[in-house]
Amino acid sequence: MDLTHAPTASQTLRVGVIAGSTRPTRRSPAIARWVADDTSQPTLQLHTIDLLDHDLSLLSEPTAAAFGEYEQASTRAWSKTVASYDAFVLVAAEYNASFPAALKNALDHLYAEWHHKPVGLVGYGMAGGLLAVEALRPVVAELRMHPAPTTLALSPHRVDDGRYVPADGEADARSTMLGEIATLGAATRTADEEAPA
Repeated sequence: MDLTHAPTASQTLRVGVIAGSTRPTRRSPAIARWVADDTSQPTLQLHTIDLLDHDLSLLSEPTAAAFGEYEQASTRAWSKTVASYDAFVLVAAEYNASFPAALKNALDHLYAEWHHKPVGLVGYGMAGGLLAVEALRPVVAELRMHPAPTTLALSPHRVDDGRYVPADGEADARSTMLGEIATLGAATRTADEEAPA
């Protein structure tokens, strides 16, 4: 993917910032809101997606997601939500050297809806959630997503009263990651437009 392709104002991308934990003490909504509050990329429309707002049971669709034949209303609703976005940021806590089951379940419910979409990876945990990010990499690769080169490794202890308070340099790293998503999205859209029918 060519990261030198600069996006233009007409190439607005809808970006879903997914809060990837559902536990009562989770910090992912605060971090997702902080990511979505970035205004450095005028071609991105950033929206938070809270998995608690989507009634996804543990995956029980009888047909593999690759076929796109969804029987459950909750899966069809989730498919419609994911398909409406051009790119994503996944905010993942680190649980036991990986990422939350709720996020894996949300990813596994669908297949083609994720294809060829840029994705930013944001981890948080005692060591910045780096193992969560590394565990996500093969998953998004299997879903044929295009990961941004820059990832964020954040501390859960910087969430104060429901808001994430960034450390020095983290806001710049956020902007860099989102800029990469904007460029990836523009390049993907151009490739789609130039592909033969």
